[in-house]
Amino acid sequence: MARLLIVEDNHELASLIVAMAQSRGHEAKAAATGEAALEALGPSTRWDAALVDLLLPDIRGSEVLAALRAHGIPAIAVSGVYKGDRFAREAVQVHGARAFFEKPFELITVMEALEQAGGVSPQPRAPPPIAESVLLDELLDAEDLIVLEEFPTDAEGPTEPPLQVIPSSDPLPEPVSDEHALPLPFGSREKVWSETATPAEPPPPRRALPTWSLGGSLDETSVPRLLNAYYEARHHGELKLQQGAVLKVVYFESGRIVYAASNLAAERFGRFCVRKGVLPEPQLAEVAAYAKEHGLRTGEALLRLGLLDAAQREHLLVEQVKEIVWSTFTWKDGGYGFSAMRPRRADLVKLSVFPGDLVLEGVEKTETLVALRQHMPRSRRLFPTADAPYGLHELKLEGHQALVLAYADGSKTVEDLLALTDLPERQTLATLRALELLGVLEERPDTPSRRHRISFGL
Repeated sequence: MARLLIVEDNHELASLIVAMAQSRGHEAKAAATGEAALEALGPSTRWDAALVDLLLPDIRGSEVLAALRAHGIPAIAVSGVYKGDRFAREAVQVHGARAFFEKPFELITVMEALEQAGGVSPQPRAPPPIAESVLLDELLDAEDLIVLEEFPTDAEGPTEPPLQVIPSSDPLPEPVSDEHALPLPFGSREKVWSETATPAEPPPPRRALPTWSLGGSLDETSVPRLLNAYYEARHHGELKLQQGAVLKVVYFESGRIVYAASNLAAERFGRFCVRKGVLPEPQLAEVAAYAKEHGLRTGEALLRLGLLDAAQREHLLVEQVKEIVWSTFTWKDGGYGFSAMRPRRADLVKLSVFPGDLVLEGVEKTETLVALRQHMPRSRRLFPTADAPYGLHELKLEGHQALVLAYADGSKTVEDLLALTDLPERQTLATLRALELLGVLEERPDTPSRRHRISFGL
């Protein structure tokens, strides 16, 4: 085990890196500023290695590297702004970093370099074996809502095979303590089972559930920013989102969304098809009965009955995943957590949803004009972020979105942008809000900053 210091001002990315380190058995702490990192170098604390972002909000990352070197702590440097061989050589040869990585990076590769710097023996990356089947509804207590479309359902839906999950090449996170655990359905599961079970009929033994690591509270961040972190780290795994009794899980491969699940009955695939008008309501029971008789998933049953073709099914699945994720965009409270589990089953349609475009589209669909006005007061000034998680060439910007982005150079207020673009207010505000959530725009500070001013041409 190593003690690791993560110096990264992107809260969500830092949280993901810390969770990854903890999942591999290390003790890790995040520092959001250079000053916080320097304070963490006290005589009572010894770090085995550190990761340092070169662009910090208060002091240069090179100053932090120098302080680490003075304390004999090996460090890995990362940056989304300083790129190329010149900066890599400077970080290593001048500032003493053991290695340099450009953002976006593969988190597992960076973690291995950090472990090597800290003197930890490398862990093998051998492909993991298929794990025992795990039902996502086991994450819920008996009284919680309705189980997922992908799992055994009530009389309206089919009984389907469970979703299999496969762990990543890294060990699963250590269980969180009760002190920091989220409310049910995540925490105190065993206590609830023991209290609700009757002596005459003891509950059947349950398989071990996938362990997850607590990331934090949604009142301190937002789901779009969590999606950014997965994409910037090109990370594999799952993001758990919980608000009250509602549980949603989003799965990622290389930072792209490949699957999403919910415990809400209205978000099951059969009901989703009815809502989209591709399946008449009276026919849903017929499809469910056919699927149950033949042991099929609802989507496969629709294919066999000739009610959908493969292309339509994939399109609907993508739209279903989008809506499940979009429904969390307006969550102001609740919790999120990380796990190393991945979905793996033969009949699971392979999806690849780009989070950048999902956020651009989702904000416009989910945010009300009242909420947008609250997020975007007329006096705010937004300008391009120096180290955005996405390249502009990656985002599918519509004409009006590109126009708003071009004018947002930091010299104009939101009120100025509304006058210049001559677009409907809601459209303009939704674009600004989405670009801010994506980390492409940020508020221009009133005080001088060391960050470079960047313009997209206007």
